[in-house]
Amino acid sequence: MIGIFGSLSNNHPPGSTSIPKEFRPAPFPFPFRFCRRLAALRLDRPGYSGSKAAAFSLLTLSLLMPRLAPGQSSEQDIETSFRAGQTALRQGDFSRAVEEFKKVLALDPDLVEAEVNLGLAYQSLLDYETASRHLAHALRERPDLPSLNVIVGMDYLKLGSPEKAAPYLRHALELEPSSRDAHDAMALYYLTQENVQGAAEQYRKAADLNPDKPGALFTIGHQYLDLAARLAYRGARLYPESPWGHRFLGDILLERARWEDAAQEYKKALAIEPRQSGLHTLLGEAWLHAGKLEDAETEFRHELQLDSRYERAWLGLANLQLAKGQPLDALASAGAVWQDSPEFLKAHPEFPAIELTRETAQVCVSSLQDQPEAPAKHFLLAALYASLKEDALSDRESQSFQRDLSKWQQDSRATPQAHHDANSCKLHRYSRCIASLQGAKPLTWSARLLLGKTYFTLQQYERASENLAQVHGDQNANAEASYWLEHTYQALGAEAYTQLEDSYPDSWRTHQLRAESLALRRDGDGAIKEFKAALKLAPDKAELHEALGEFYLDNRSDEDARSELEEAAAIDPSRTKTLYLLGRLYVLDNENEKAVPYLQRALQLQPNLNEASGMLGTAYVRMGQFAEAIPKLEKAAPLDHYGNIHYQLYVAYRKLGETELAQKALARSQDIRRSSLEHDQALIMGSPQVEPDPR
Repeated sequence: MIGIFGSLSNNHPPGSTSIPKEFRPAPFPFPFRFCRRLAALRLDRPGYSGSKAAAFSLLTLSLLMPRLAPGQSSEQDIETSFRAGQTALRQGDFSRAVEEFKKVLALDPDLVEAEVNLGLAYQSLLDYETASRHLAHALRERPDLPSLNVIVGMDYLKLGSPEKAAPYLRHALELEPSSRDAHDAMALYYLTQENVQGAAEQYRKAADLNPDKPGALFTIGHQYLDLAARLAYRGARLYPESPWGHRFLGDILLERARWEDAAQEYKKALAIEPRQSGLHTLLGEAWLHAGKLEDAETEFRHELQLDSRYERAWLGLANLQLAKGQPLDALASAGAVWQDSPEFLKAHPEFPAIELTRETAQVCVSSLQDQPEAPAKHFLLAALYASLKEDALSDRESQSFQRDLSKWQQDSRATPQAHHDANSCKLHRYSRCIASLQGAKPLTWSARLLLGKTYFTLQQYERASENLAQVHGDQNANAEASYWLEHTYQALGAEAYTQLEDSYPDSWRTHQLRAESLALRRDGDGAIKEFKAALKLAPDKAELHEALGEFYLDNRSDEDARSELEEAAAIDPSRTKTLYLLGRLYVLDNENEKAVPYLQRALQLQPNLNEASGMLGTAYVRMGQFAEAIPKLEKAAPLDHYGNIHYQLYVAYRKLGETELAQKALARSQDIRRSSLEHDQALIMGSPQVEPDPR
């Protein structure tokens, strides 16, 4: 009988997987925001990682060979070829493995074990189409193999056929609901359908199943911020002329400390819809950060003329007043928030938004200490003591504020509600507003939008996302829901990062988090220091060397970038993003011949990696291989935010005598260069302008 090593059973140890890493969605080592900094969509989203293809040799069936019918070839011939195929798999000789398992199937076409091994040999050769055909055929005979269902589903996703992937992934989850790999793969499927909430639910389930808690928090934080970036990108594209499109971009600019640019976007939004709630406050916050205190105060007061209960405007005003050394005015502003919505003060502890000088903070503390006891006083003192690093005093004031809030909640519960419910939302009584909305049947899309925004205000982000994702109203409502859903995913990502820092301050993941945060704040020395601290704890992590290499590459420290990326490739030769970055490095250095094999390999591992297609097309143009360049550039054209790819298409078409196509490509390149929308989307996506036009 045939002795078949390995197994497709579910008996792998906790935390391990029967799916090779090459076909597992990888953790998201994105550049990202720390405390609500928008993550750019980068190349290391799920499906862009790689690993050693030889791991597929472990995915074989632990079954006895069926007894051969009389008249068939001898069992010995089948066993000899089968064992030879297994040996070839173990040795990484996948072409030979293919030939041996083909021999087995020629002798016995119904031997499922051989069909699976043949499919996995093709998988290791990165021939996903042939692999999926053989593995799908095997699953018709043995559909109860969850790992194999995931692999076939992932193959179809890579081949651009999500409709074929879905049944396999759903069946995998039915067979093994605790499979992290299946949840991650299903999240990828949902992303192909623009179902970000479905993807978020799958990410949460996968995180809950991950025994590596720091890794789980780091990963889901990146995933949430990836979803936020997707929504921001989609919002800017779908609503370019609406105030929401400008508001999307303004928020991104604000979070990247580009205060003047953010203010211009908010002004554009206000020119379209001057009474939109919150816009004047956002413009005021941009001016506040820019140090234009008088302009900021004007905008906050504009907001309060539109809605005298708008808490964020009152808090912006209080922040400004503290900065101007006017603590009693700040106390009155914070008191206005308490008067209308104590819950809001509880949910927004990040006050103050701008840093106060130590002298100003001390003067404000001295003035406030003499004032009568009041919740607003405790709120302000807690924030001021925190800014002075006097944690014990800050905690004492926070506890006093919490006692005030608890008393208010008790009194509120004791007050009859019936005559308040109808106006609770307008009065900013958020808990009562939620209860009132939930009691309405059926829930209209406008009510669901308000419910989602109210949950967001109270920092109940998962409930907020559930409701906002279900809004299907007119275009303006859909734009608003998308805007708040994007902010909800930002907040969920920030929560994950805060938990990571608080619970695992010495984890290498925490150092990586700090490094990426510092890189976004353009603190290069601090970022390198944190990356190296992470590498000291985890020197064998390819993604860390890759991340540091990308940082060096973005800052054009090419030799350092090459060193780190080559180290990452040595640890994991099939890590797709590493291969892409090495290719990008060589294209930037105009060493195109060196770039080509890295980019070709990246595309073998990940056929839908359009960024690599664009880079490979660029290299081919520079090498004079125009016919080879065109299909690669055409595939990458939808990602062209700067006009470079279309310009290179123009060059390739012109060299091949395709005059009409060349002129169309040149016109499109010029249109993109003139389009502020394309540049805005490049900002959202974090797309570097890396490939100059060939001249």
